[in-house]
Amino acid sequence: MFLILVIIILLTFNSIYDKKSIDLILKNIKNVKLSYIFLCLTVIFLYFLLQGIYMKTILKSLNKKITLKKGIFYSMIEFYFSGITPSSTGGQPVQLYYMTKDKIPLRKSYITLMLNTIYFKLIMVILGIFVLIFNNSYVFSNKAIYIFFFVLGFITDIIIVIVCSLLIFKQKMIKKILNKIINFASHFNIFRKKLENINVDEILSRYKDELKYINSNKKFVFLNFILTFIQRLLLFSVAYIIYRSLGLNKYTYFDLLLIQVSVQIAIEALPLPGGAGLSEGMLHSIFLLIFTKKLADIGMLLTRTFSFYIPLIICGISVLFYNIYQKIRNT
Repeated sequence: MFLILVIIILLTFNSIYDKKSIDLILKNIKNVKLSYIFLCLTVIFLYFLLQGIYMKTILKSLNKKITLKKGIFYSMIEFYFSGITPSSTGGQPVQLYYMTKDKIPLRKSYITLMLNTIYFKLIMVILGIFVLIFNNSYVFSNKAIYIFFFVLGFITDIIIVIVCSLLIFKQKMIKKILNKIINFASHFNIFRKKLENINVDEILSRYKDELKYINSNKKFVFLNFILTFIQRLLLFSVAYIIYRSLGLNKYTYFDLLLIQVSVQIAIEALPLPGGAGLSEGMLHSIFLLIFTKKLADIGMLLTRTFSFYIPLIICGISVLFYNIYQKIRNT
């Protein structure tokens, strides 16, 4: 999967950059202010630190103590495997696997990751609404294919938030819907055998713990949501930091933040590792308006590098060394 990601990246950059573009990048990269590059690295560190704090505090509230270092490691696992799998589907299953290996009960791990999913998707819906209200001229001045993926991603996030919320708060309604779907599907031979062992009550019972936890920790759940919101804003701030590092100041932090959000929403609809291809293309298209033609290439390259590629490499190396260490320790 990582090889596929590399191939997509190479093909994307080959389609965007020509010799003239590369010459412009080499010429303008000398003008990038190092203090802003350091700020980007600090943002990456804080992103994982806050996610580690989230993992540590929520598990502590479930009477399972972990170190902050372990919480940060779990967040790196999620980032890396989400980055190399289509539609970011691999992050949480692998995260769950590592947490189970560390003897964290499945129920507690599940609550932690389920709430994180709801937080993230709800944040994307909220920020997506801001994009549509305040920043839609950039999104909708784009190519039709980018507009399509943004709308599809936004609708997908809304559906996920609604479904997750219903699973937790409206189980009777979900039970009726699932039973009707199963009864209808069981009329077809192709589905009948697969549906025989499905127990709707057993599936829904998994979510009772989340509901109980939310009802008894409403204030704590809200504070964790705010923590997650700040964490996501940090990574979405990279575009503005790069923008300022190139000596530009016409557009505000809010403008660049919502551009990053629009790209993130769009790539969630595309089943490619890390949204590679779509991210670069969409950012480059918008940056031609924001960074000017002269600086759009380097702006897109640096933004993508610090918001995705560098964190991905750091996380990949961390996971690799952790696995080597565990293998040596267990031999």
